[in-house]
Amino acid sequence: MLAARARLEERLGHRFTDRDIYDEALTHPSTMTTRGPQLNNQRLEFLGDRVIGLVIADALFASTDKEREGHLTRRYADCVENARLAQIARELDMGPALHVQANTNLADTDKVLADALEAVIGAIWRDGGMDAARRVIYSIWGEMITADQDDAKDHKTRLQEHAHRVHVAPPKYTIIDRKGPDHAPVFTINVQCADRDAQATGPSRRQAEQNAAATWLEELSS
Repeated sequence: MLAARARLEERLGHRFTDRDIYDEALTHPSTMTTRGPQLNNQRLEFLGDRVIGLVIADALFASTDKEREGHLTRRYADCVENARLAQIARELDMGPALHVQANTNLADTDKVLADALEAVIGAIWRDGGMDAARRVIYSIWGEMITADQDDAKDHKTRLQEHAHRVHVAPPKYTIIDRKGPDHAPVFTINVQCADRDAQATGPSRRQAEQNAAATWLEELSS
């Protein structure tokens, strides 16, 4: 578990000064015993939910000057729904870092993963302030919140649809390198689909995945 937590800090791009709050953020309420109250991540989940909401709403607002409230609301909902949070937590490989009740599969359920991601963001805000929380949120949500989006499909969606169309397994994205300081990381991602690989870099894991998918599709068309 310690190794998994160290890897998670790398992927987040934030090294916790307060190790206790990091442990609290990754401790599920199912670990509580009859010996008395124990710290778990419910309070940090409450905080992280608000931090994520504010940062993403502000980022979406700043990303465009032409979208109406209704469209911004739909983009916001897509960013913060439980399924999206759980997907991001899985991309970060958060499950192995969680402390849950023994002999259960709680660490691989959408609700537990989504709650843990919120708790970790809350812990980052308490540990490093809003600038640290914003930097991490921008990194792991990536282009979804920072780009002025139109109706065009993103490259990952196009590659996913291609895989479905030709009846092969969904694309698999793997981090093969991460360089640079915490405030300006550079991720290198490999994507494998239909026995073909492509690599690309980006300032966040999500952006690097988009770039890798674009490279894969470009190589296919050429």
